[in-house]
Amino acid sequence: MNTSSTSSGSPNPSSIYASYLQHSRIDMQGEDANAHVARALRLVIENVLAQLSTTLVVTISTRHLGTAQWFEYMMNNLMDSWRMVAVQLLRFRPDVVASSVPGRKRVNLLMVDSYLGLMDTNITENNADFDDPDYYFIFLQARDHLIPRELQLILDHCLAHFWLHCNVMIQTAQVEVLVYTYYPYTATSCQEAHPVKVNAFDGRRWWRNAKMFPDKLDQMHGCPLTVLTWHQPPFVELFSDPKDNSQRAGGFEIQLVQHMARRMNFSLVLANISLLRPNAYRLAEGAKEGPIERLLERSANLSMGYFRKTARRNQLLTTPMSYYSANLVAVLQLERYRLSSLALLAFPFELSVWLLLLLALLVHLAIHLPGRRSNRGGDGGGGGLQVVALLLGAALARLPRPWRHRLIAAHWLWASIPLRISYQSLLFHLIRLQLYSTPSFSLEQLLAEGFQGICTANTERLLLEMPQLVRNPDSFHSLDTPSDWDVLNALQRNRKRKIFAVANQDVTQSFLHSSGQPNAYHVVKQPVNVEYAGMYMPKHSFLYEKLDDCIRRLDASGFIHAWRRAAFAGVHRGERERVPQTSRRYINHAKLSGIYMVMAGMYLLSCLVFAGELILRRRNWKVLKF
Repeated sequence: MNTSSTSSGSPNPSSIYASYLQHSRIDMQGEDANAHVARALRLVIENVLAQLSTTLVVTISTRHLGTAQWFEYMMNNLMDSWRMVAVQLLRFRPDVVASSVPGRKRVNLLMVDSYLGLMDTNITENNADFDDPDYYFIFLQARDHLIPRELQLILDHCLAHFWLHCNVMIQTAQVEVLVYTYYPYTATSCQEAHPVKVNAFDGRRWWRNAKMFPDKLDQMHGCPLTVLTWHQPPFVELFSDPKDNSQRAGGFEIQLVQHMARRMNFSLVLANISLLRPNAYRLAEGAKEGPIERLLERSANLSMGYFRKTARRNQLLTTPMSYYSANLVAVLQLERYRLSSLALLAFPFELSVWLLLLLALLVHLAIHLPGRRSNRGGDGGGGGLQVVALLLGAALARLPRPWRHRLIAAHWLWASIPLRISYQSLLFHLIRLQLYSTPSFSLEQLLAEGFQGICTANTERLLLEMPQLVRNPDSFHSLDTPSDWDVLNALQRNRKRKIFAVANQDVTQSFLHSSGQPNAYHVVKQPVNVEYAGMYMPKHSFLYEKLDDCIRRLDASGFIHAWRRAAFAGVHRGERERVPQTSRRYINHAKLSGIYMVMAGMYLLSCLVFAGELILRRRNWKVLKF
């Protein structure tokens, strides 16, 4: 009994082992197979994933409880022998209600049993707002007959969400450990995810391919990429060919993307769209079929055409390194600061000189006027009129009788000679120089002086993001044009209005050189803002990494600068052919109008005096005759 009692009360080894197997699920396959898979994963972590980042996100997500327990057992084996990088372990099990951990997950090891298990991780939404590339090594553990379907679903998901570096590892019933990936562009298909075996594990090493994540965009096999663009010289110039009803494109940005097409071997499909005013845009960036909407819907791959970068656009879309930057400058006509004819007459002397001259004139008049009252007509000196006549350089008709008056007249005549010479020489010199008053040197001064700004609709949106201009939204008016050339032409046509233009600095320089009157405009020294232009792609596009690297290489080698300079020089030459150039400078007769009025007034006064003298002489003659 004691033995029976002891045997019945002692634990059964077989039941203990059965309970252990039920909870660990290592009985899914032999221990040697588990060790084989663990070695394969360890080599991937140590030799591939650890080289990409110092942190690793391991996610276990299954719809089957037993598979989840087996994955956890595999992770325990890995943790015992691996201490190389920091690990964030996420588990999604059917028996545990768990929510995804938000945040960036750049290098990922995902253990799933199906496509639905991958969807439970919600990792697609977590990484969707980031532009830099991420890596996904997915271990799919499923029955052999389910693997092809699940593998295709996972790879289709990778392609649809721009997971370019996406590998799927499987283990077959024969304990084969294989790695599959997809190439979005191949010689037989474009934008399709066909499984391609890229590596296999032989028990000691991965032998098929030295790179676990191969370069998939170095050769795109001529697949087409849709480029949204519009006519925006010299960045993009569109030409229609009436012979074959086709459209050709040129310009600085088209030259850039054509170089990328040759390097990566893809073809271009140009989609010309029209830009509208911002108040007609759905997202304040384009029309219903505008560039932002088309890229968000992923119906296009690139968008370019002097596409300026803003914080809102960077949030919605992906953009590589900016290949063009320039200042936005304020331009106005110097005619608004031209001195008037009367102001020009007073400009040669400072105020203190004019006051001293007026004081001397009053002193001489005070000396002569009493003498004139005491001797009316006796000396015939003319009194105060003689003082003014001497100052203007007129000769005396008759010397005054008192020696005191003669000395004063001689002194006044001698002192007025250098004044007249310096004044006349300075006056004609200033007329020749086309003198202007000091123009404004900042945008705030222009607005304070009552100027109104004109610009394109896209520039207006950029300006209204500036805090100092939000308070004055009515101080700018946008024109129905995407081109800064049209804005500068509007400034040239409206000479009489108190307006200024806000335009790109490079475009402004080309316009001034080709206008024939570069000295007639003033560019405010303080820039209004700095703008950056670049190409945009759908968010998280897998083209980002390759295009960004290509742009950086071209920029470092100087090609982008050379293409940009040649493009603006070409526009400069084209405009110069249409506008006749001249190197001669003419005196502006508008500046001489003050002198003309003074001379006309003096001639009119002399004519009236002469007519009065004639009338008085005839009257005196008649009196003497009778």
